[in-house]
Amino acid sequence: MFSIHFLTSKYGICWLFVFISISSVAQGQDSIQTKQKEIRLVIENDVFTSFYRDQYYTSGIFLHYRWLAANQIAKRKMIRSASFHQSIYTPELVSWDDPSKFDRPYAGVLAAYFSQEYYMDSGHYLKVTVEMGIIGPRTHTDDFQIKWHTFLNIPVPAGWKYQIGNAPIINLHGIYARQLAHGTYSDLISETRISLGTTFNSASEDLVLRLGRLDNFKSSTHYNGRLGLKWQEVADKKPIETYLFLAIGLQYQVYNATIEGNLIGADSPHTEIAKDWMVQKRIGLTLSWSTFDLVTVYHFSSPETTKAKAHQYVSVNINKRF
Repeated sequence: MFSIHFLTSKYGICWLFVFISISSVAQGQDSIQTKQKEIRLVIENDVFTSFYRDQYYTSGIFLHYRWLAANQIAKRKMIRSASFHQSIYTPELVSWDDPSKFDRPYAGVLAAYFSQEYYMDSGHYLKVTVEMGIIGPRTHTDDFQIKWHTFLNIPVPAGWKYQIGNAPIINLHGIYARQLAHGTYSDLISETRISLGTTFNSASEDLVLRLGRLDNFKSSTHYNGRLGLKWQEVADKKPIETYLFLAIGLQYQVYNATIEGNLIGADSPHTEIAKDWMVQKRIGLTLSWSTFDLVTVYHFSSPETTKAKAHQYVSVNINKRF
């Protein structure tokens, strides 16, 4: 699995250590006027849910650089970002060497994101993202995962020779969210996601319930809207925004190349049939200071192929503004 698998496998409570460390550092920081830039690290892995779980969407790491756009439109704060990510997909058991047993193909993705986000005073949020990269053996994801598993002395993936073939990735992703209702300590959000392109073609609708100490929707950590805010010279030692959230939604998959093979590019030696409809759930905890955010989210998804089982993984998001 990805390098975070090494860390978590060796220490077990690495994610908790990160949580405590970041919290301690954040409490000791002084905020200096307005923060214009942000580094965001997102680590996603099913090993956070069980040391014995290593399947389906098994690992992802995302590194984002975000900055406040200079040409703001009236009543619309804009944030731009450039990102890089690697994602790994495998069947239920990586020890399988017979593709007839597979319930999901192997696939490796390397790609870059370029995004623009709009934060509106009316309680609306829009994000548009262009994704460009590659899928297939040219990513060398197979070599990477095999070396890590060998080093950790855990089952070595045996089926990468059957992975999704080489192809370019060009996708367009959109997120549109609107605040349906809000109170002092709670709100309800409708979230629509659409993906179109060579790899992912899908649409989903989620309802998100948040409970806790919430900031203004336009400035909330939920959509990373804290850039451009002015802070007092000495940051509060307590989190500025703290809340739990629960999201439930339905996704319709038109086409998923990591399962069904490439729309363009090389043929794949093994593919599966993607399920049209999927149920998705998320439950998370958000803590935000003036210069740091820490978000942990538990993801649950119903089977994504006609052979697969339900899947679950955890993501850890760390944001640092400067």
